[in-house]
Amino acid sequence: MKLINWSYAKRYNIKAVFDEFPHVVVLFRQIGGYYFIFSMKGLTKEHIPTRKDYVRMEYLLNKDLGLLEAYIERKYKN
Repeated sequence: MKLINWSYAKRYNIKAVFDEFPHVVVLFRQIGGYYFIFSMKGLTKEHIPTRKDYVRMEYLLNKDLGLLEAYIERKYKN
């Protein structure tokens, strides 16, 4: 999976698009020094991301923003 692009959105959120789900806009919010997935727009019943996909998306965005260390050290890990 690759991060295609991201941009800042309203209220300090970030919108991102990933190559495996190009029709889905993923909205991230910041907590504690890293970003996590808050919501997704454009999901279809045929192509729903798994928990593994969510973690990969969060990892890629935080890596791109230079927040990977905070993301890895987060309190809740799955």
